[in-house]
Amino acid sequence: RPFRARACIGSATRRYSGASMGAQTSSVPVQEVRVPMPVTLHVYDIGHSHEMRAVNHVLEAVGTGAFHCGVEVFGVEWSFQCTRNGTGVFNCGPTRCPSHTYRTSVNMGHTMMIQEEIHRLLAVLRRAWRGGSYDLLRRNCCHFCDEFCKQLGVGPIPLWTMNLAGAGAAMKSVMENFYPTLLTSSSRSRQEALAAKGVDMQMQGPMYPPSAMKGPPQLRRQRAQAPLY
Repeated sequence: RPFRARACIGSATRRYSGASMGAQTSSVPVQEVRVPMPVTLHVYDIGHSHEMRAVNHVLEAVGTGAFHCGVEVFGVEWSFQCTRNGTGVFNCGPTRCPSHTYRTSVNMGHTMMIQEEIHRLLAVLRRAWRGGSYDLLRRNCCHFCDEFCKQLGVGPIPLWTMNLAGAGAAMKSVMENFYPTLLTSSSRSRQEALAAKGVDMQMQGPMYPPSAMKGPPQLRRQRAQAPLY
């Protein structure tokens, strides 16, 4: 767990007594010492299913995935979720988000903001990030964490944590690359089974329009062999 200094928390004051008896005590603001505070991005696999963890393991090879994220600062993790009413900003213990499976953490650097300033920042973010504005692809927890980190002065979060749309594109690419092979394998097995029964293979399958199934045998074969658009 990153070291958490507490020297700069809140507004410190100092009281002193006058030199003579009966002098009133007064409060004098003390200039706060700013200590660099670590900011950590915690990354989770969405949900608790083994399937999602397996999918993210595959997508990790192409630099993407479907993740939940939270930002830890001053020992509290902050994130964003969909809600019907009110703000979508919520907090939990570091790496302890109850709805998702912890995966890894990314050191984002250090912020020079004190805790009081961060509380004021979070008040602004709570008003701006309403739970009803949540969008799976365009305004999710990762987008909130990216904005929060920028406001903390540590820059944007890694692109691979935000690339949910890229994850969908990558999954589509995987299916396009592998599905034709599976389809060909399945079709070949079906053709072999029908051929063993002496069935004319050129006239089988739902890939041909109904018009190809009418007329003399020679005409039906020509129609079946014609390309479909």
